Amino acid sequence: MTISQAIHYDLFVMGAGPGGYAAAILGAKKGLHVGIAEGVHLGGTCTNTGCIPAKAYIESINLYGQIKIAQRLGIETQTPRLTLYALNKRITRIVKRLVKGIEYLLKKNSVDIYPGFAEILGKNTIKVNDKSIWFTSLIIATGSQPKRPTMFDLPGIWTSEDIFDVTEMPSSLLVVGGGAIGIELAHIFTNLGVEVTVIEALERILPLEDEDVSRELTSMYRKIRFITSARIHEIDTSSGFKLRIEYPGGKEIISGQCLLLCIGREPHIPLGVKELGISIAPSGGLHVDSFLQTNIPGIYAIGDVTGQYMYAHVATKEAEVAVDHITGGSKGMDYSAVPSIVFTNPEIASVGKRLDEIDPSSMRKGTFPVSALGRARTMEVSEGFAHIYCTPGGKIERVTIMAPHATELISWATLAISQGLVLEEFLKPICPHPTLSELLKEASEDVLGLSIHKP
Repeated sequence: MTISQAIHYDLFVMGAGPGGYAAAILGAKKGLHVGIAEGVHLGGTCTNTGCIPAKAYIESINLYGQIKIAQRLGIETQTPRLTLYALNKRITRIVKRLVKGIEYLLKKNSVDIYPGFAEILGKNTIKVNDKSIWFTSLIIATGSQPKRPTMFDLPGIWTSEDIFDVTEMPSSLLVVGGGAIGIELAHIFTNLGVEVTVIEALERILPLEDEDVSRELTSMYRKIRFITSARIHEIDTSSGFKLRIEYPGGKEIISGQCLLLCIGREPHIPLGVKELGISIAPSGGLHVDSFLQTNIPGIYAIGDVTGQYMYAHVATKEAEVAVDHITGGSKGMDYSAVPSIVFTNPEIASVGKRLDEIDPSSMRKGTFPVSALGRARTMEVSEGFAHIYCTPGGKIERVTIMAPHATELISWATLAISQGLVLEEFLKPICPHPTLSELLKEASEDVLGLSIHKP
């Protein structure tokens, strides 16, 4: 088939996850003729087997916990029941509605949808099923998949992508990996009454968050056993799962009915990438510049496939930058204020430089406990805190929140860091009372030694 016979698009997008479908819709809104291919489900991992199902589970579980303490809130209730069947039914309903919504938005914006995996044939051509497609610009947004080292290539081991297909509750669960995904899933299963053990190779869980966060969460989740600085030497699957592990406290064989592997994700590189000569970064993802363009002009990569910041919200922002560049703009990607969120109870969120990137000799720090907030008392919660780290001149460098609705509060801090605000500017607006937002206000005032309510 010649180019004149092939279907032509100004922009074609490979993958319809948060980054891919956002890029397609933005391109269409800017006047481009756009096509998109998706080999599994519209919405990608986030909508179908990741963020959305996990948060739906957590929302139900957190409400279940609130109902159990309803008497403290002055409410008389009967004993609540929580079943895996009902949770799965709810997730199915939510996911189906979101997938249909994405399909509606794509069609509304005249984006042509191709069910199937796309394969790159050349600098300007791809193939989806039996259709050859010619493009002017291409965005690769094929996402990622759970890492599964050879040791864990065994039948019956769950990953974060199939955990929500589980229909029977295990009596015990071994979670390998104490990062955000592993801890969120441990939170879910311990609240479902499962005996949970978390095994983490590094010296603490949530190693990318502040040490105070790891320490406080460990002390709060008393029903979960955390084993850190651990090495797994052998897996026995003769009866459930038995792991022979070694850690600073010694050697041990730990058992569980089921095993959940959560040691991170790796980029899903589509067919034709290597043959075309697209550069691969040390992370294993596609190497891109600040405009998300690969070394091949006109071919871009966004989201998890780059192997960098594997967050849906980053993929969406990268879609904006890539489409802007395709349509003649010059806005580069800025990663200085990428929020990180973990949906535990309380929630955890942070933004800004990592602590190891901040000079401790010149760092100014303010902190405020959740327990000192009037709003927290009305909610019957007391665990958590906010930390704010600043330069000597007061510029906000990092914010960490461990509190109810921390994942919502972090947007305020993200705006402050992205705009380079100093404390006086951050404190200029009037903060409503009684609200959880006062947590950031008081922590900021504590940097200046002016917090009124800090115990």
